[in-house]
Amino acid sequence: MKFILLFLFFILADFTLGLFNAPTWIFLTFNGVAAIAVIYDHIHTVKFSKNAKKIVRTMKYQKKNPFFAYVLAVKEGTLEDELREIDRVIAKYKQPDLRNSLEFTKNYQLNNYDKAIQFAKKIEKEPFKSFYLAIVDVLQQDYIKARSYTFVKTWMKHAIEAEIALRLNNIENYKKHMKLVIEESRGMQLILNQAIFEKELLTFKVDEKK
Repeated sequence: MKFILLFLFFILADFTLGLFNAPTWIFLTFNGVAAIAVIYDHIHTVKFSKNAKKIVRTMKYQKKNPFFAYVLAVKEGTLEDELREIDRVIAKYKQPDLRNSLEFTKNYQLNNYDKAIQFAKKIEKEPFKSFYLAIVDVLQQDYIKARSYTFVKTWMKHAIEAEIALRLNNIENYKKHMKLVIEESRGMQLILNQAIFEKELLTFKVDEKK
């Protein structure tokens, strides 16, 4: 609705400027500034906003973008949907660290931990290098080493503690740290972490029934 209203506003503003025979440079300047404002709002929302509904709504307007589609699949889709969107992102983007992190996620989801670890160790840039190496340590049950990293983003520290709690089947500690993860997250990362929290809680419930 916001984008529809903005579109109508631009049409009305251009019509008004035309009615008063405004110079061409005014048209171009107005439309340029308006476009920049919309783009800035979009980028700010998907990167820094804490408003989950607004983030999801913004991504849905751009769901042809495979990365947005992947985040939405994690939130609303099945495992098959997630894996399909991961493959689409890998096919479009060539950045090695992004591809390796997604290959890690894909194999992690399929419980192919040995292969996941191989991709995690290829990640070279911070802040995700330390994060994925810490997850590798958790998978290898080296919890002391996993806790030894310094993380640039606060949510990562709590995410590692949540991963440890998941491995130890400690639901209370898991809930505690995942809530902190979500509090410290912004933008698309917030949506991803919320979705992961909801889905992994179901894993605990399944374990409790066994």
